[in-house]
Amino acid sequence: MDPADLPNVINELRRAGTDNTRIEVKSGGRGVGKSLLPTISAFSNTAGGGSVIIGLDEKSGFAPVDGFNARAVMDQLAELARPRGANEEPGLLSPRPRMTFERQELDGAAVVVVDVAELPAAEKPCFVTSQGKERGTFVRVGEGDHRLDTYEVFQLSTLTVPSAADREPVRGAAMDDLDNSVVSRTIQRMQTNRPRALAGADSQSEVLERIGVIDRDTGLPTLAGVLAMGRFPQQFFPQLMISFAAYPGRDKEAVVGDDRMVDRAVLEGAIPDMVDDAVRAVVRNLRVRRVSRGVGAEDVPEIPIAAIREAIVNAVMHRDYSDLARGDQVRVELYPDRLEVHSPGVLWGGQTIESIHRGSSRSRNQVLARLLTDVPFTDRDETVGENAGYGIPRMQGEMTRNGLPSPRFRTTWASFVTELDRFGLMNPETRDWLDGLGGGRRTDMQDHALAVLHHLDSVTVDELRRQLAVDTTVAQTALDQLSASGLVQGDHGVYRLEVSENRSDLTPAEKRVIDALGTGETMSAREISVATGASVSALRPVLRALINAGRIEPTAPPTSRNRAYRLSE
Repeated sequence: MDPADLPNVINELRRAGTDNTRIEVKSGGRGVGKSLLPTISAFSNTAGGGSVIIGLDEKSGFAPVDGFNARAVMDQLAELARPRGANEEPGLLSPRPRMTFERQELDGAAVVVVDVAELPAAEKPCFVTSQGKERGTFVRVGEGDHRLDTYEVFQLSTLTVPSAADREPVRGAAMDDLDNSVVSRTIQRMQTNRPRALAGADSQSEVLERIGVIDRDTGLPTLAGVLAMGRFPQQFFPQLMISFAAYPGRDKEAVVGDDRMVDRAVLEGAIPDMVDDAVRAVVRNLRVRRVSRGVGAEDVPEIPIAAIREAIVNAVMHRDYSDLARGDQVRVELYPDRLEVHSPGVLWGGQTIESIHRGSSRSRNQVLARLLTDVPFTDRDETVGENAGYGIPRMQGEMTRNGLPSPRFRTTWASFVTELDRFGLMNPETRDWLDGLGGGRRTDMQDHALAVLHHLDSVTVDELRRQLAVDTTVAQTALDQLSASGLVQGDHGVYRLEVSENRSDLTPAEKRVIDALGTGETMSAREISVATGASVSALRPVLRALINAGRIEPTAPPTSRNRAYRLSE
């Protein structure tokens, strides 16, 4: 952390009244205690790392600690961070964290700032040595350090280790458990597309061994073979299926009338059949619009079918199939504003959200991923996947071409989630919101950029480029023009809506929030979402604007899970 940035960082913490995701404050009055170890472990394991500021008392408003001995603390940190020889006992953290530290001054007093870098994927996890890997591995969640459970530690430990799960022979399975028709059609396709894989093979069994459907040592079908070509894989792995649920509210807890679920289904069979059935389950719960096509017309669902299929294929192809994950299924969840596809297992291979947007392709399940490029669907010659990194860009293109926001991705410590929005950027609510902004004439591109900001709260130029499928120059120009008009504010490459605090009128979206709070109750963002029909992500800029305008007030800092809102007195 640059010394010039320290005062601003502490001022932000003082306004919030707490630490945040990137910054942890320790008093250090008695030196470096054990409480520092989970924090360094957490920053080492969390994307982007973080900083620890030692020598301030959070309970006293982050004031300097009397008698703080910066030199003694730095000596202890040096011992914690130094390399260990082959014959030495390991340090307090394993592996050794990548950290730097220096003495800085704040309010005329000394503090020690420790910058902890994220470890490379191949070196994770960093854990508290005395507690062991399974009980001593932490990550940063909100303003605190979160201890990972056994499965989450396993995921973090195998980020760059190719899985052998799909190669394992399935005990109790036999050749009769494979669908002969699918086997024959797959081999026929390979005669044209992969003739070298068949060259010199004397039998069908030898071909299946070569492509990983049969284990050579045991002669049993492999997990990949059963999943891709099996008659009914769930007789061996009951939970390796897809569950579908359509919910009436914007989260699982919401109940509309007597309905907790609008529709649900358990989708079983081999992967090609599960994918087709899951797509059909989603589409039957979507609205459609009639679109003219030449001399005719067709019904077009509100989410492109190709994007739905890609999201589900990615989930079943790249999920974790290890023993620890075989009790979890791929979950497809439809809400009034979005579709979510949950896949067991974190983003694998050291990949990031940014790299998958660029089309980077790495397969946790190498045999299964390759096999699904050869196995056709039941009713057509099309195969399940391509395994070439085109899935995410194709999904992105399908969404943006249909006027929808680009897919959003998030990774937890145990799963990977794809979100596809059901509404277009220019839905009636957004149009009303844009009309209420004022500020003179705007171009369509500027309105589209504002609509993205309205839904996502903040964007970078690269994120806006992806969302609108435009060139970087076009996205940058739109943001520059909006910044010049005062509607948008840029800070270190991140752009946010800038709403005047003196505005007396309310947009339709803001009026709905005021009406929802009009009973005098205090409501969380999710409760306001249910009351107004707007998604939580769409509410964020509306709530911020109302706070800035003095119309409503929050009950807790932005980082608090208990944050709620009420009308200002």
